[in-house]
Amino acid sequence: MELLNASDVKKMLRCSLPLVYKMANERRIPCVRIPCPTLGTRKKELVRFKFEDVATFIEANYQR
Repeated sequence: MELLNASDVKKMLRCSLPLVYKMANERRIPCVRIPCPTLGTRKKELVRFKFEDVATFIEANYQR
C-alpha cells in the first residue's frame, strides 16, 4: 500500500500545508504517524495518509 504525504494531500484538497496538518491533528483526516529518532528535545514524526481515507473525507464533506 502506498501512503500519501501531506504535500500530496494538499494538492488533492487544494489547500495549505498547515491546514492538512491541522486536520490530521484534529483527527478530521485519519493519518499514520511514524516516530522518527531525533537527538533534540522535540518529538518528530512522519505523517502519512491513506488515499482511501482522503477520498472518504472528500465524499463526507461534499456539498451539492
